[in-house]
Amino acid sequence: MALAGAHSIIPAAAVFNAAKENWTLSFFEAVNFGAFVGDPTRTKLILDRIVQEALRLKVKEVCICECGTAYRVMKQLSGRQPFKVSLVTEVHARYLREGRIRVRKDVFQGQVITYYDPCQIARNGGVLTEPRYILQQLAEDYREMAPDPRYNYCCGGGGGLVALGEDTLDFRMKSARVKAEQVRQTQATILATACENCHTQLSDLNKHYDLGVNVQFLTSMVADALDLS
Repeated sequence: MALAGAHSIIPAAAVFNAAKENWTLSFFEAVNFGAFVGDPTRTKLILDRIVQEALRLKVKEVCICECGTAYRVMKQLSGRQPFKVSLVTEVHARYLREGRIRVRKDVFQGQVITYYDPCQIARNGGVLTEPRYILQQLAEDYREMAPDPRYNYCCGGGGGLVALGEDTLDFRMKSARVKAEQVRQTQATILATACENCHTQLSDLNKHYDLGVNVQFLTSMVADALDLS
């Protein structure tokens, strides 16, 4: 289940193929704009398109891409269904645990890596251990951004605020200064995350506060480090 764009489709496809997964790609974009604007009717309408397609295809699992709102809406608002709903991060962690994919640590050799927990995925969705398990396989030097990820600060782009772009940039930069300082204190060279909007906001913070980090999607890091030998 992808966002519109090669950056979300190609890395996920590479990992699915490496795991020899039987998979298909939804025609419908995963992000739910009804949830962004707080419209329950439109939220259900958009959600039902994916649910009905999953039922038609008789899939066993709906895997949601790196979008916090898409994951929370599908996971928590779709009701009881005959299929499982998972975040792509959970699926990648499972592949690694089961030995269906292997990754190389030397790809990120010499890099200090930290991870930002997206609000909808971590604090609202409960996906906390899986990204850390993945990064343990990728990173020689991983550093937590906060003592407890359950109470980590928001990146400042939540609720679709970052999607408004330049109109909210000044507010977003001022309100997320605490997050920028949190990132700086890790001395990280790579800042990973698993949410499209968070990636955009963290990239803006990186530029505004001159943090000197490389902001990356976790899925892209997995794809880049695949050991296909």
